[in-house]
Amino acid sequence: MGGSIYDVAIIGAGLIGLTTAYKLVGHALRLVIVEMKAEAGTGVSGGQAEVIHVVQLPFGSLKSRLARLGNIEYDGMCKDLEVTLLRVPALLVVKNWFMLPILPVVYLYLRWKLGNNFRLELRRRSKLKELEPALSDSVTGGIVVHGYGVVDSKQLVKNLVERLKSEGVEFRFNTRVLEGKVDDDTVLLETSSGEVVCRHVINAAGLYSDEVAKRLGTDLGAHTPGLGVMAEFSDLPVRSIIAPLPINPEPKTKGGAIIPTTRGTTVMGPTLREVEAKEGWSVDENDLHVLLEKFGPLLKKQGKLIRLFAGVRPMSPTRDFVIDSSSERVINLVGIESPGLTSAPAIAKIVAERLGVTGG
Repeated sequence: MGGSIYDVAIIGAGLIGLTTAYKLVGHALRLVIVEMKAEAGTGVSGGQAEVIHVVQLPFGSLKSRLARLGNIEYDGMCKDLEVTLLRVPALLVVKNWFMLPILPVVYLYLRWKLGNNFRLELRRRSKLKELEPALSDSVTGGIVVHGYGVVDSKQLVKNLVERLKSEGVEFRFNTRVLEGKVDDDTVLLETSSGEVVCRHVINAAGLYSDEVAKRLGTDLGAHTPGLGVMAEFSDLPVRSIIAPLPINPEPKTKGGAIIPTTRGTTVMGPTLREVEAKEGWSVDENDLHVLLEKFGPLLKKQGKLIRLFAGVRPMSPTRDFVIDSSSERVINLVGIESPGLTSAPAIAKIVAERLGVTGG
């Protein structure tokens, strides 16, 4: 059976699973990626705002730390994979003159938490509008956070898959993991398309990572599916990510923003609300109303709606990322919600280190 054993089986061909494989290739490992859907990147990775984050609350969380670490790896990764990445500033703005006194407090807090890795500026309205002419006159001031970005996530998925295939990584699409049997030396995965035997398993199954963890012998609690709705507009050019202050740190809310895309369009959102089903949900006109009411007043004009779309994220029972390696053979990546895209390179590095793989 030795010749048929994979060194690592990754469950999930979303951006977390693909980036983890990208980190592991080149180390003489036999890798296979098992994906329940017909294509890569069509789960959690398929419905997102494509933002590379800097500020992620609460700052003491694992997801906040990994977002900042992952952020700084994106330029090199996107250059290597020939993926479009636009570095843009984020404007954290207030709309009333009586809110201006909070800006120095927030500025000092962010300086304390971000250190010297990301540049900050305090700006009054006139200086903000030099940077972002699309702002409405209702904006009175804000904080500029440098280091944010927007990425073409579909291109990133496509190019990762092509690179991994060229490096000999095997893919098994339309394949569900039904059960896992872990022993001292190997893991036997019973799947809908046959057995997979490997030395290590990485559970990067996104919305279903809580269920997969149970099948692999570890109960890490159940996800709460969180639906995030976004609206995409044409004829609404912005140069920056624009978000209103204050930023709400409550785990079950999402601040959202006005976001330029690599396609030349602009996205508003996401919202966030709990839903019962991981799939089969829908969006409606009320979602659009919520987005326009929150973000419309920040801009001079309203663009032309192209589409209203959404994604579902796996909200962790711990309210934070869970990277569990309590089993020597299994690493579970559970509750990887926003900012999972930003954190992906940092998560991949942790996985590689726990597997004893360095460099690359």
